[in-house]
Amino acid sequence: MLTPVHWQLVVHGRVQGVFYRARVAEAAHRYAVAGSVENRPDGKVFIDVQGPREMVEAFLSDVSGPRGLSDARRLERVAELPVSSELRGFEIRR
Repeated sequence: MLTPVHWQLVVHGRVQGVFYRARVAEAAHRYAVAGSVENRPDGKVFIDVQGPREMVEAFLSDVSGPRGLSDARRLERVAELPVSSELRGFEIRR
């Protein structure tokens, strides 16, 4: 049985203005995880992600590090929330 998790993360590095949110959304669809990604005013990116632990971990591995113009140098997990039955799909915000 796959254990679901719901994590919120802040991504540090070169992640704004370099198609990073699109990269995150594509990976979310590939790993079938739910949530959202959005730019923050401080130049970082916020990710809210939920799904089976193994899929979330693979998703996070996929969106970390350099690719194209982006370089997600560090993913900082800032919260672990209860799994929500209302969180479906994945969206790019702001």
